Amino acid sequence: MHVENIYRQELKDKILQSATLMFYNNGIRKVKMDDIANNLKISKRTLYEIYEKKEDLLFEVLQRVEKINIQRLEEFDKPGTNVIDIIIEALRLKSEEFSKVNPEFLQDMEKYPKLIEYIKAKHNRQGLQAIDFLNRGIKEGYFLSNVNFEIVNILADAGGHYIMSNFLYNKYSFKEIFKTFVMLYVRGICTAKGVELLDKSIDKL
Repeated sequence: MHVENIYRQELKDKILQSATLMFYNNGIRKVKMDDIANNLKISKRTLYEIYEKKEDLLFEVLQRVEKINIQRLEEFDKPGTNVIDIIIEALRLKSEEFSKVNPEFLQDMEKYPKLIEYIKAKHNRQGLQAIDFLNRGIKEGYFLSNVNFEIVNILADAGGHYIMSNFLYNKYSFKEIFKTFVMLYVRGICTAKGVELLDKSIDKL
């Protein structure tokens, strides 16, 4: 790779890391492009050469976070790992991530159409992946085989939408919300074997 391209990629990585922390800590609206440039001690012009607008930067921040989360779960899913283990680990990672997020960040995202489209597309991808995951859980003996998972997904989607649109995270911790969500929507589709393991595992959080 050309030296200039290496420098540009390194700079992009630094911008994304810094911007992620600033957005998470302060929300989106309160963080200006000037603030990000000043924090990195680079010129505003240099920042705009890489990201023409804040929405473009935000888009790549979300992409970076999703990529890191997927990688961490893939590394966790080693031989001998089951679907309950993965659910608990995903819950732990999400709780850890959102505990660092200022609620204003989540509320501010609604003002950026490109971000909303990205979240919708991400949600659709996860919906398709969920089918494979549910089938894996059935094969492992942790999920019931006589459940209409399409209805379960619809109800879970509605629950997630209610949580976000009614800002329940302002009243309850994300850890409590995620834990209750799992107990409601996952425990209900578990076999006796799945329920036993889930109850033991979730108490460790």
